[in-house]
Amino acid sequence: MRRIPRLATNFAVLSGGELVSKLFGLAAFAYLARILGPTDFGNLEFALAIIFFFTLLVDGGLNQYGAREIAKDKDAVTRFTTHIIFIRCLYAMVAFGLLAIFVIFIDKSWTVKRLVLLYGLTLFVLPGILPFVFQSYDLMHYVAIASIIRWTIFAASVFLFIQGPDQTWIVPIIEGIAIGCIGVFYLLAFSHCFGSLRQRINYSFALSVIRQALPIGASELVWALKVYLATVLLGILVGGPEVGWFGAGHRIVISLHTFVWLYFFNLLPSIARCTQEPLEALQRLTRTSIQLTAWTAIFLGIVGTTFAEPLIRLVYGSQYDEGVGAFRVLIWLIPLALMSGHFRYTLIAYGRQKLEFLSAACGAGLNILLNIFLIPSFGMIGAAWALIASEALIWGLTYYYVRQKIIHIPIWTSISQPLLGGAILAATLYLLPPYNIWITGSSAVIIYGLALSIMQPKILVYVRAIFVRKQSYNS
Repeated sequence: MRRIPRLATNFAVLSGGELVSKLFGLAAFAYLARILGPTDFGNLEFALAIIFFFTLLVDGGLNQYGAREIAKDKDAVTRFTTHIIFIRCLYAMVAFGLLAIFVIFIDKSWTVKRLVLLYGLTLFVLPGILPFVFQSYDLMHYVAIASIIRWTIFAASVFLFIQGPDQTWIVPIIEGIAIGCIGVFYLLAFSHCFGSLRQRINYSFALSVIRQALPIGASELVWALKVYLATVLLGILVGGPEVGWFGAGHRIVISLHTFVWLYFFNLLPSIARCTQEPLEALQRLTRTSIQLTAWTAIFLGIVGTTFAEPLIRLVYGSQYDEGVGAFRVLIWLIPLALMSGHFRYTLIAYGRQKLEFLSAACGAGLNILLNIFLIPSFGMIGAAWALIASEALIWGLTYYYVRQKIIHIPIWTSISQPLLGGAILAATLYLLPPYNIWITGSSAVIIYGLALSIMQPKILVYVRAIFVRKQSYNS
């Protein structure tokens, strides 16, 4: 028997690594936003939004699929990893071809098209990115180190080599070098931990992997449609500085969303192991997790809405003040994603990825329709509301499917107290005199913490239940 490392340790390591990484990344993009200005920064965000879709095409759901399958069968790590790298290499060639065709037909200047194509070259280094292997073994420190390497290289290179708008084309080259470095790191780490990757490709097995991972990959793609389509459509339908204003706030929210993803990235193996236990184990795990994350979710939503203007000005400067309104709406994506993620990943862990995909597809469809109707009239504010509405729909659908196909996981009993704490926080921020942002913010945090300790005195017990629970598996 081998003891699995504690979830708390894994999440702390991942969060620490991502915090350092995101600070470097945010600093680099804040610098780019200031020296490029809203219009050129908007072009950069437009290119990044497009390339994200093609990045997901290369992944094809293989990251989550690989983590799930290796967590269930440790002895198959080399077999799965070899075939996933092979499949991703094929996907990269197809994705770049589709990207080139897309670039031909979009009505943009050569400067923007060149930027997109240069970013497209990064697709060919993605097959070597192997976080799923180390996730499945709970070796999260490798994932954290890789993230720090990538964003340290990226940020340092941006500060050294980008001095003005005419050098924007260098940014994707820097990105490609940074991704290539962590690809080398992952391959060396794999060799150190698990041995050689040399294994003959079994084409029938590869096809089986593709078939099983495709629903997950399709779900990720429609998730990208939900999150990044607004930036693309703003670039196509509106253009100009509005894309940069929207992209500035959107980037902060997506950086925060990384920690949402990290949480479920780390929680997925635990949910997958619940499939080998009675359903009550899943119910206890998710119910406790919802209660804990709801306190964080509500805090982020209220504080982000209240301090949106000083935050945007601090990070990007006064030239991005126009994006404050969109950010006040976008920040609520984090609370909704924290709630819906419990049900999305439960469906994935229990092999119901087709239902998870259907939910994501419905959310993406709603997002597309709302963006088409709202952007021409309301611009970036309409795009922001479309994103929030689609995430709310996904939460509702995944909750319904988990209840119907797996087990009922109550929501209201888990979030009622955090909602009351949020009401107290909102009232505090409204009533406190706006003398100093730091004094006001600190006072609100203290009051929210007191409300948490009074209304949920057993919070540390709940933390221990979800993060410090010891589990084991047969090695």
